Amino acid sequence: MKKMNRILTILVFILLYIPMAVLVVASFNTGKDITQFEGFTFHQYAELFKDDGLLGLLGNSILVSILASGIATVFGTVAAVGIHGLRPKMRKVVMSLTNIPMTNPDIVTGVSLSLLFVFVGSKMLGQRDSLTFWTLLIAHITFNLPYVILNVMPKLHQMDHSLTDAAMDLGCTPLQAFFKVTLPEIMPGVVAGGIMAFTMSLDDFVISYFVSGLDFVTLPVEIYSYTKKPIQPKIYAMFTLLFVLIAVLMVIMNLMQVRADKKKVERQTKLPSRSWVIARRVIAGAVAACLLIGCGFLIVSRKQERVTINVYNWGQYISDGSDDTLDVIAAFEEAYPNIKVNYSTYDSNEIMYSKLSNGGITVDVIIPSDYMIARMISEDMLLPLDYDNIPNYQYIDEDFKNTAYDPENKYSVPYTWGTVGILYNSRYVDEADVTGWELLWNEEYSGKILMFGNSRDAFGIAQYLLGYDVNTTDEAILRECAAKLQEQKPVLQNYVMDEIFAIMENGEAWIAPYYAGDCMTMMANNPDLAFYLPEDQGFNLFIDAMCIPTCCQEKEAAETFINFLCDPQIAAGNMEWIGYGTPLTEAKQYMDPEIISDPVAYPSQEVLKNGTSFAHIPEDTSRLMEKLFMEVRNS
Repeated sequence: MKKMNRILTILVFILLYIPMAVLVVASFNTGKDITQFEGFTFHQYAELFKDDGLLGLLGNSILVSILASGIATVFGTVAAVGIHGLRPKMRKVVMSLTNIPMTNPDIVTGVSLSLLFVFVGSKMLGQRDSLTFWTLLIAHITFNLPYVILNVMPKLHQMDHSLTDAAMDLGCTPLQAFFKVTLPEIMPGVVAGGIMAFTMSLDDFVISYFVSGLDFVTLPVEIYSYTKKPIQPKIYAMFTLLFVLIAVLMVIMNLMQVRADKKKVERQTKLPSRSWVIARRVIAGAVAACLLIGCGFLIVSRKQERVTINVYNWGQYISDGSDDTLDVIAAFEEAYPNIKVNYSTYDSNEIMYSKLSNGGITVDVIIPSDYMIARMISEDMLLPLDYDNIPNYQYIDEDFKNTAYDPENKYSVPYTWGTVGILYNSRYVDEADVTGWELLWNEEYSGKILMFGNSRDAFGIAQYLLGYDVNTTDEAILRECAAKLQEQKPVLQNYVMDEIFAIMENGEAWIAPYYAGDCMTMMANNPDLAFYLPEDQGFNLFIDAMCIPTCCQEKEAAETFINFLCDPQIAAGNMEWIGYGTPLTEAKQYMDPEIISDPVAYPSQEVLKNGTSFAHIPEDTSRLMEKLFMEVRNS
């Protein structure tokens, strides 16, 4: 039995720590392939410390974690002492309420807090930016409090409360007794709660995603957008440093626990003097925490001398300088040193629309797709552009002007265009089966097929397959398409968006519909992947364009940024990295000829004639489509 217990213990530790070991090894690997160790190097760490952007994000996360855990530890400790003093029945009720935030799904907590902050900030206080650094900090304090309370409560139960009574009998006030006796006794629990709060805060993504604005982004939220491109090795170095940091904190916590237990056993009449030493240390720590909070306030609150614009774009949809490519934002800030860019991402038009329509954030530039632009125009969510500030608009091809979604060119400037087709793994998929959209229903590849995770693209594919207009508002047709998507459900592995990259590149799935530009990225990382465009049945031809929402605070600076992206040389470097088509013929002279001749990125005009664009559909039709799609997914 003992041998079996040891074997199980070893297996548990292997499962826990092997992934971290792989990460650590990868951070020192000279090669980019984590499956092959080509040599030892510190190059990734050197690259990490040169990256001001990543270090800034890490600094943001650590700042929030320190402030949130420090404040939560103080309030949580006081709350635990108060709860401990309640009658047993009332204590059980309060502790049950304390446990609810920890068992509540993070997404529910995040959405509810976001709604609260937006309501209070926008409706009650009249603030346009109701989601800021401060709402992020409050949210982190809120979900950290229960962890502190639950760590402190056991120590309060274990301590000998006659010591506190004795201290007060000897002349101490209740406050003095707390600092001289109670606090030293429960200090291991306080420290454990503080460390746990710090780690929970440092790691949080879901709640942070919903309660933070665009002016202050944490590392986990930013890393979420990295799914579209291979993770850079310097990210492994950052994760390794974070792992070491947490490991050191855990060791410190355990050593303090051992020391506290030893002191408890050896406690003699000198306890008060030792307690006073500890109390002084706690007071010094509290003062330091206050100074830190003050510094944090100054860091976050100080006004920038430069104008700041918030750009909200699809994940990994702008060249960021990786692999020695053009860093568009850095180039813009160098060209316009008086303008700073805060860059944040979303992974669907609907998420972007929801964030803006709910309010709470200020955004200066967005890059939605055609049908979403039409919807936002109809709902007065976009500002007319001043083309005097966008002289490079002259380079936009005539084919991309006077579009159906913006016929007067008042609200948008084309950014990219592309098609939606089928990505498949030629190693496992028979070329004879690649004849049209029906491949996504082929039972022979059951369990290896992916589908779009958003309703508009998913219904579009069903409509093309059944021969219907992709912009139909006919309820009967939509229900027929939903039935067709229901037929597909048994053969699917999953519904996906940006997570498709790792799944297809690693061969975990073999067939998926997706956007051509992103397919080119995946094909470059896995030569077995190929792209097919169902010309005979039809396909989505989309345009993503730059717009300025009505919540914009720096319109002229935003138009300057849009103008910069329309510079032919900038557009060339940008489009080469993201893989989509450029609406500027002038830019093609600066691009790699192989990219321009690639039929995936630039299909012929004859092929493009078979493509159709999504148009804005009425709100009731959109809601019905979303409802039917959710029913399919949840069935």
